[in-house]
Amino acid sequence: MFQIKNRFTGAVIFECELSADVAGKEYRFQLGFAVKKAVEARANLAGAYLADAYLADANLADANLVGAYLAGACLVGAYLAGACLVGANLAGAKWSDGIIINKRPIQLYGLDYSVTILDDHMQIGCELHALSEWSDFDDRRIAQMDGLRSAKFWKAHKEVLLSLAASAGRGVEVASGMGEV
Repeated sequence: MFQIKNRFTGAVIFECELSADVAGKEYRFQLGFAVKKAVEARANLAGAYLADAYLADANLADANLVGAYLAGACLVGAYLAGACLVGANLAGAKWSDGIIINKRPIQLYGLDYSVTILDDHMQIGCELHALSEWSDFDDRRIAQMDGLRSAKFWKAHKEVLLSLAASAGRGVEVASGMGEV
């Protein structure tokens, strides 16, 4: 039986049998498989030690990962809608396109597109670009993404989204020697 343990107490949070094709693979793949099974079983993974877990394309919607340790985890293509990541350590986790994240993503739902703001990038729907690129896109480039729908969305939300990113210290380099405000 493969076990997922609490990072603070060492207590077993979830256990499952590995499939034959996963059993012989590296630990990170075994852990990723177990996490996916735990989410399917609606197990509470709060405080779980999940460092380096291979979670590419995993559906982690509504998973409780409060305080989970996800440093170095591969989250490329993972679906995180509704996942509770409060206090989760994502240092070194990988998003898509090899983007390394160190801060908890800022996730917004309820708009026409889901929005995820990372350290230096923002994903709106399926479009992932550096924050500086989003800032520089003209109306024509935005309309190429999803037509009139994306153009209206960006016109209505551009300033707020970029301001939110900047206020959270995303995509902004702080000059050394500057005092805090």
